[in-house]
Amino acid sequence: MDAKELLKKRKLLKKRKPEFVRSDAHKKKKVGWKWRKPKGSDNKMRVSKKGFRRSVRPGWGSPSVVKGTSPEGLLPVVVNNTKELALVDASKNIIVIPSSVGKKKKMEIVEQAIGKNLQISNFKDPKKFLEDLKAEFDKKKKEKEAKKQERDKKKEKAEKEAEKKKAKEEKEKKEGKKEDDDEDMTEEEKKLEEKKDQDKLLISTQ
Repeated sequence: MDAKELLKKRKLLKKRKPEFVRSDAHKKKKVGWKWRKPKGSDNKMRVSKKGFRRSVRPGWGSPSVVKGTSPEGLLPVVVNNTKELALVDASKNIIVIPSSVGKKKKMEIVEQAIGKNLQISNFKDPKKFLEDLKAEFDKKKKEKEAKKQERDKKKEKAEKEAEKKKAKEEKEKKEGKKEDDDEDMTEEEKKLEEKKDQDKLLISTQ
């Protein structure tokens, strides 16, 4: 039986295959729904008692040739960076990009994968994903630039205010010094006038 027929067979099996759920998952929240083999001596699922959920048995598994492959029959290959794309064959493999890969690196991988006609299992529409991601980056860039301009404006305003304040302080200092000089001059003038008055008195007595 060739791979295409095996894929069809697997598809039919998957349709009829029951959902295997852990024993007492519907009763106890802490147990969880992920399948675990029932091991209790009195467990009804273990002995396949009527009216209880089915347990895992041989016969429900996929054919070994197509087991673990994608719906198209391609083997998944985990790709963490652009260098690993060189080892992927488009006719045999489908790539899987882990969630731990950053957005920037993910964008580079997707771009190169589209260029090499590689299929990506993570995204239904890789081109749309790229467009959305680029739009997000552009938006962030514009926001960053706007914030930078705002910071520069605030800095410039603060510098101007500081200059004005400094100029004002210098002006006040100069005015204060001038007033002190005027006071000093008036005292000297007073002394001169007093001296003149004394000289006049001396001349008049002689």
